[in-house]
Amino acid sequence: MSAKLPPIYAITSGEARSAVEVERTAGRLFEVGIRLLQVRERLLTDRELLEAVEAAAGLAAEFGATVIVNDRADVARLAGVGVHLGEEDLPAAFARPLLSPGAPLGVSTHDLAAARRAFTDLSCDYVAFGPIFESPTKAGRSPRGTEALAAVAAEKTKPLVAVGGITADRLDAVYDAGADSAAVVGALVARGRLEENARVLLDHARRRTPPGRLYLVGFMGCGKTAIGRRIAERTGIPFVDLDTEIERTSGLTVRAMFEAHGEPAFRERESAFLAGTEALPNAVVSTGGGSYVPESNRRTIGRLGTAIFLDVPFDSILARIVGKTDRPLLVSTVQAASLYGEREPFYRMAPVHVFLTGRESIEESADKVLSAVYDRRELGVPL
Repeated sequence: MSAKLPPIYAITSGEARSAVEVERTAGRLFEVGIRLLQVRERLLTDRELLEAVEAAAGLAAEFGATVIVNDRADVARLAGVGVHLGEEDLPAAFARPLLSPGAPLGVSTHDLAAARRAFTDLSCDYVAFGPIFESPTKAGRSPRGTEALAAVAAEKTKPLVAVGGITADRLDAVYDAGADSAAVVGALVARGRLEENARVLLDHARRRTPPGRLYLVGFMGCGKTAIGRRIAERTGIPFVDLDTEIERTSGLTVRAMFEAHGEPAFRERESAFLAGTEALPNAVVSTGGGSYVPESNRRTIGRLGTAIFLDVPFDSILARIVGKTDRPLLVSTVQAASLYGEREPFYRMAPVHVFLTGRESIEESADKVLSAVYDRRELGVPL
């Protein structure tokens, strides 16, 4: 794990009855976009805990996520993951030699003096402080509050995790106080809506750092409009559909414009509208199926933002577009296959590829796109 922590630090509920249950939870969270998971399960046997952590770590590798086990440096060593240590656990200096090289190690603190010691401890990578608010998982400890968190943050030399009673509506308070990441347990599992809760938390955190201009590219029927609109809703930024804007300003449908003025006139207008998106500092732009083919348009998009190729199998696309009458370049399935073959190499020039099977819901598709965008940011890749 890099020195930077993702904004949401997920922790398992502690109520799992089997390793399989933990594995399923990890998979569900990683699919939505969670990239750091602490496995804290006290009901499992040692063997079951090791199996659970190993399974979660295997899934994490597929998503570029990180797994940390609570308290157990021995399990962390065997599973090749990181460990989080409480004040009564093995000291960080003794635990560090047990871990695999590069495995993250975090420590819990509950007052400023302990946090100061942790910040100077070369054995640990990040420091958790709390409980910030009243928390059922921190019974017996009084809430420290955001003022105490701010005092700790003022002296931090390592990433700081706020923990204890954090919900979506409290995220801004802990981030504003200086926390780099927010640990969540109850807010994830509330009402049994794991994915929904994770989305709410992630979206809230992501809205603090808008993604700039995102340009969805791909063939007709790949879902650019529906997925783009949902991404815009979740990030709180404007949505622009190029074809819709062209129709609105011209008074003609795209098909009618093709028939009346020809494709070159449409492409000229399309390029002008594409350049006009520079007026929006943040936006999700749904481009037309042919927008990314001209080199000039690719240069414009590359200068203004990030192109994202929605890579959907052609068979799935074909099932969506057959019978549609609003596609001016859709003449037959054979012609559509030929056109797709011509355009696909240009789509693949986009810096971000998101593979979609065509069976995902709009929400699940948006999860994949948002994860691709923000994972790049966490890795330090410019958007």
